[in-house]
Amino acid sequence: MLLEDLGKGSARIRTMGRVMLKPRSTIASAAVILATVLMPAVVLPNMTAAQSQLPQCPADTKVPWTNCQGTYTFPNGSKYVGEFKGGKRNGKGTDTFASGDKYVGEFKDDKRNGQGTYTLANGDKYVGEYKDGKRNGQGTFTITSGDKYVGEFKDDKRNGQGAYTFGPGPWNGDKYVGEWKDDKKSGQGTYTYANGEKYVGEYKDDKKNGQGTYTFGPGPWNGDKYVGEFKSDKFSGLGTYTSANGDKYVGEWKDGKRNGQGTYTLANDDKYVGEFKDGNANGQGAFTFASGDKYVGEFKDSNRNGQGTFTFANGDKYVGQFKDGKYDGKGILYAPDGTIKQSGTWKEDKFLEGTK
Repeated sequence: MLLEDLGKGSARIRTMGRVMLKPRSTIASAAVILATVLMPAVVLPNMTAAQSQLPQCPADTKVPWTNCQGTYTFPNGSKYVGEFKGGKRNGKGTDTFASGDKYVGEFKDDKRNGQGTYTLANGDKYVGEYKDGKRNGQGTFTITSGDKYVGEFKDDKRNGQGAYTFGPGPWNGDKYVGEWKDDKKSGQGTYTYANGEKYVGEYKDDKKNGQGTYTFGPGPWNGDKYVGEFKSDKFSGLGTYTSANGDKYVGEWKDGKRNGQGTYTLANDDKYVGEFKDGNANGQGAFTFASGDKYVGEFKDSNRNGQGTFTFANGDKYVGQFKDGKYDGKGILYAPDGTIKQSGTWKEDKFLEGTK
């Protein structure tokens, strides 16, 4: 019966809310590390480059090195081996940091520019384009945990189109493909869960926001689908939830639950049209049975509660009070021709006293 099914639907949505919530990627922490270690190095003379066609730089470090290759070891133990022009790192070179981090790639005017590979001491690695000492352009960032991002960067952050794949851990096998802004999912994107569930739609600040479609995978709600508005990773606004069993809800949502005006149609053609609150029928509404029976009145927690009218397919009609889906309180039962059959007090669908 609808009222029970509505309650089950509410449980389904609550669970879905838990499934959808996703913490931000572990790459965020690595990005903080790189933001520090990828600062431009101090301009220093006296550096050499392996595999360079340029001549060795002169031994005199007081003379600006240009069009030569050299090696320079910093007081803290860091080392640069590479090409020079105009007394600055220009061309190909290798920065090896005392911390164990290492950069191999191109330089321009003492900054990383062009193609390069930056490997952190913990094994995390970025391979891609640089501009003015920062990750800019296409690149691949691989975390030792197994997480991986392939896509566009701007000013050391994920910006533009990109794909993020999760490695071993709570989200192993999950994948996001879409737009990014300042290291967060923003714009259009597709998030595919390892369990087969999928979201396609809009993001803002790393959360589902705007129009989208969420499809459930294997499990108790396999094949169920929500199409509509999202806010902060939850169904909010206008949306349609279609169950694999044929049930369908069209209407308003808030915080992942049915709230406001809506229509819930069961697969057997029973239908409720009216108000919802916290996932259940609450307030004024009309429930029409496929058999032809119809109830119009008040609901509470998906049950007939309060004042209402129940009209039977044969024409009989009860007008009065309900409690937990049953006649309870003052009420009148009419015959199809409008004559009164019973009028008085009822308790749990039974007539207690009055006029028969």
